[in-house]
Amino acid sequence: MRAFSTPLLAALLAAAVAPAMAAPAPAKPAAAPAAAPAATPVEADLRCLLTMAVLGQDKTKQQAAVIGAYFFMGRLSARAPGLDIPVALKGVEAKLAPKDLPAEAQRCGPMVQGSMVALQKSFGPPPGAAPAPAAPATPPPK
Repeated sequence: MRAFSTPLLAALLAAAVAPAMAAPAPAKPAAAPAAAPAATPVEADLRCLLTMAVLGQDKTKQQAAVIGAYFFMGRLSARAPGLDIPVALKGVEAKLAPKDLPAEAQRCGPMVQGSMVALQKSFGPPPGAAPAPAAPATPPPK
């Protein structure tokens, strides 16, 4: 599939990081085809990175796609240091069909969202936030 482009991906990666994941993963249509299984974790992450590039073409999902692109670039950097990403993307791009994108978004989106939630929880409540209400005390039995 030639709809993806390395310049588009580079532009997404060069964009400023958004403060939060703005768009949820798209809802899975009833007849969405299953994604083709990736041969390796690196190939799976490359498929997700390409999916983020395509999602970024939709202005309403661009912020979420940028966050996802950074997320998967980080995973790729950790899993395969020294990987020539543009060359690897071209190989995966040739195997990824447009019909695979909804299933890929369903697979990749929750990974990014889960990491964002975990990151937000690790910082605790924002400064100045009201403490959580205490559970009501139960009276002792008579």
